[in-house]
Amino acid sequence: MTGCDGVSSGAPGGCGWRPDFAGRVVLQSASKLNIFLEVLGRRGDGFHELDTVMVRTQFCDTLTLIPNGSGVVTLRLSDATPAALRDAVPLDGRNLIVRAAEELRGLGDSGCGAEIVLHKVIPPESGLGGGSGNAAAALLGCRRIWNLAVSDERLHEIAGRLGSDINFLLSGARAAICRGRGELVEPLAFPGKLHFVAVRPARGNSTPEVFRRTAAGQNPRTSEQIASCLQGGRTELLESCIFNRLTDAAAGLNAEMAELQARFQHAVRKPVFMSGSGSTLFVVCRSAQEAYIVKNTAERQLRTVAWRLEV
Repeated sequence: MTGCDGVSSGAPGGCGWRPDFAGRVVLQSASKLNIFLEVLGRRGDGFHELDTVMVRTQFCDTLTLIPNGSGVVTLRLSDATPAALRDAVPLDGRNLIVRAAEELRGLGDSGCGAEIVLHKVIPPESGLGGGSGNAAAALLGCRRIWNLAVSDERLHEIAGRLGSDINFLLSGARAAICRGRGELVEPLAFPGKLHFVAVRPARGNSTPEVFRRTAAGQNPRTSEQIASCLQGGRTELLESCIFNRLTDAAAGLNAEMAELQARFQHAVRKPVFMSGSGSTLFVVCRSAQEAYIVKNTAERQLRTVAWRLEV
């Protein structure tokens, strides 16, 4: 498996760090899609036991980390962050960037401080793991700017405490089976590229509420089939393997998402799936050319923004 600093390994868009002037570091913070998600039951810690397959996409936020000796971590949004996202992004200790940075700051000397600038494009509450990717980037970036002798294993320990998807986005893997509550990562190598087109309603989904309304499957599915499909390069079979146990609960909570799913499927004549706890919906495309066509069709007929997501 690639080390934590190898987050650019194979991921389109080169999500990783690069040094800038004045010791600053600029990182792209990746998103993910869940192409399989089964809920196996509730754990004693209140979380759910999962069997999920995640893929890392080129759809990224950007973090700029500027070290200073203030002993304080501050977070602000870039001037170019879309106005529609600004109110949805807290800039205090509720933000995983701040929490991740503070965890690492505690391992350095008292003068470790930073200004972190977030250029946000991945919508919150979308099921794309934008906040988790931000936290992974913050862990990597702060280790770099503060020159901390902190191992990859220690970063993963911190990531596991902060959230369920962070370990995958920290790992640098293009795809992985993730178990436990998502923090146990088993990378999957596969040939070629994957192409998706995604849309999202204006309203997001509350992950805790979606899980509260989801019961474990009586006959749980496993990720073995989709993992075999990926590793064998049988991407033409991908649609038949994709599954998300959370979809029904999410659709019951978000009528706008349920309606968009039906309209999206009608517009492009393809099965439509949900990532994570939603509300992002996606279809599988066989090629970059098909993805362009599907994106244009979705935007024209649904009158909404669509994203091409490449893995």
